Amino acid sequence: MVDRSVALEALSALANAQVTSVQKQRSYAASPGVGHGGGAQLLIKNLISSILDADETRPTSRCHFQNLRCALGVDVSGAGFHDQNLHHTHQPKCHIIDEEEFFDHPYDYDFTKLRDTETYCRGGEVYERPCGWYRFGLKVLNKYDGNEWLGNSFRSTQSVPGEWPVSYHGTSKKGAEGIIEGFYEPGPGQAYGRGIYSTPYIAVAEGYAHQFTCQKDGKKYKVILQNRINPEYRKKYNNEKYWLIPIKRGLSDEEEEEWVKRAIRPYGLLLKQV
Repeated sequence: MVDRSVALEALSALANAQVTSVQKQRSYAASPGVGHGGGAQLLIKNLISSILDADETRPTSRCHFQNLRCALGVDVSGAGFHDQNLHHTHQPKCHIIDEEEFFDHPYDYDFTKLRDTETYCRGGEVYERPCGWYRFGLKVLNKYDGNEWLGNSFRSTQSVPGEWPVSYHGTSKKGAEGIIEGFYEPGPGQAYGRGIYSTPYIAVAEGYAHQFTCQKDGKKYKVILQNRINPEYRKKYNNEKYWLIPIKRGLSDEEEEEWVKRAIRPYGLLLKQV
């Protein structure tokens, strides 16, 4: 089992910010001479948006975006990645969560020693379980418009009606725009577009995973998100290896965040020791 405090550090790595919890702050308050600042509340519903915004200020995003361009078949030999697509100035952010409202311990799952011998399906798609990873369940039950998108707990390998398929990670909407823009002519032949990219394949997602050294145990971990994707919003590319949630231009920040909530929902935080 991975300690909950490691999950907080994983969230910090994903959000490119300092993430603490009300529970941690209470323990600091009980310890004389120990203090810790608060921050903006981080909720499950705005987790994806917070992580995508963080990708726009993260130095390693440049490498991830280059890799995604190559995977999508974009010629990178002469074009290069335009650094203006990433912001160079980053003001350190702080977020705070309520661990009891954010994590859902009954849905934690240790996949680290598992090797699947059966084919699993979720939302009518093959579900490649995250073997080799440890999952912290996120508390998403009754947080959206019903729970049908999650399926149910009474089946193992098969999908159920109304369930959404599973994807991993999620790539910055603005970073993806920088990858794509200028390399495809507009019109019927345009293959890819602005939006959020993820993949149903855990091995592919690992190539875009964020890595951090844990302050608590000194070990190195990779972290990615396990999501459910609304099939009505999804497009598939590169032999269905990459899934795109298109983001319309001209939306306000609030409209864009609402669009993301309807299209992609994280339900697991995955960690793997390097």
